[in-house]
Amino acid sequence: MPTPRSLPLRSRRVVLLAVLCLVAVVLPLTDAGATTPGADGAIAFKHYLDADRSTGAIVTVWPDGTHWKRVTKPSSGTVDDQPDWAPDGSLIAFRRCAPDAPCAIYTVRPDGTGLRRITPTCPPGADETTCADESEVAFLPDSRHVLLTRATGRVRVLADGDGWIEHSDIVVRDLRTGHDHVVRRSRPFTGDNVEMVAAPTGGRIVFLRNNSPLGKPASAKALFVVRWDGSHLRRLTPWSTEAGDHPDWSPDGRWILYRAPDHGDFLDSQLYVVHPDGRGTRQVTHVPSGTRLLSSSFSPDGRRVVFGRDGRAGEPDIFTMSVDGGPVHQVTYSPRWDSAPDWGPRRAG
Repeated sequence: MPTPRSLPLRSRRVVLLAVLCLVAVVLPLTDAGATTPGADGAIAFKHYLDADRSTGAIVTVWPDGTHWKRVTKPSSGTVDDQPDWAPDGSLIAFRRCAPDAPCAIYTVRPDGTGLRRITPTCPPGADETTCADESEVAFLPDSRHVLLTRATGRVRVLADGDGWIEHSDIVVRDLRTGHDHVVRRSRPFTGDNVEMVAAPTGGRIVFLRNNSPLGKPASAKALFVVRWDGSHLRRLTPWSTEAGDHPDWSPDGRWILYRAPDHGDFLDSQLYVVHPDGRGTRQVTHVPSGTRLLSSSFSPDGRRVVFGRDGRAGEPDIFTMSVDGGPVHQVTYSPRWDSAPDWGPRRAG
């Protein structure tokens, strides 16, 4: 059984040894997917509905643990994951992975209405070789465009025994027209481009680069920062730290939040912040050894972070804490797995 946060088959390990694809129009030079500055609102997260972790829904809750609301209603065996609030609070974008089909991106209103698939519909029986697998979605500041990962092409099993996709694109999509602009594309079978999020200002993107056995260095991962036009690519974290797990920019753009080491079992890792120039790395959490720690995001006011970690029932719950360290506040108390939180603006309700 795959780990709860892994993508299907697809093995979806991640990397960006990319060939630059310049877009034909000017892309927005401000952010995609960073925590929206403002007052703190509801937290959206993935909640497994069964002990087998085969079905997962998007849920929202206020930071004090009240007003729990199930937003999506996936069919059995389908997992809705990695929610991202629109900056204006009008929508939540998320990834939906159903059995025997490529993953797809959807949007939904916070009250659960208006569910819309923004990934083109695949024919029955389609896989990555015949239909795009899209994931890792984040909104642009106008709330009308999204940044996403699109995986296509053949799948090859390499020396590590995992299946690696041929092409992995970073794409900007217009939600009104469906028009795409490909920003970057990986070289064949070197890995995937995922977990992208952009700065609140300045037009820079931080993303996870996780090399396949064909990458250099082989089977390694690190965070990178790049400009919107694909220029000034620079490694942010050392390969040795194995940093990753859906990094997030602080609302003021001064810090990037991430987890390291980014292992599939989520054990023996911590949250860190680092300046976008790679300086000033500082540890945020100090969870005990043997505790599962999952992905995180900043609060809209920039003072706190939200993350998943083991709770009292032995499964991960949602917690918040000051970015400067403690106190830690538990938000959810669920017998099922809660993870992948994104903190929305107050006006989202």
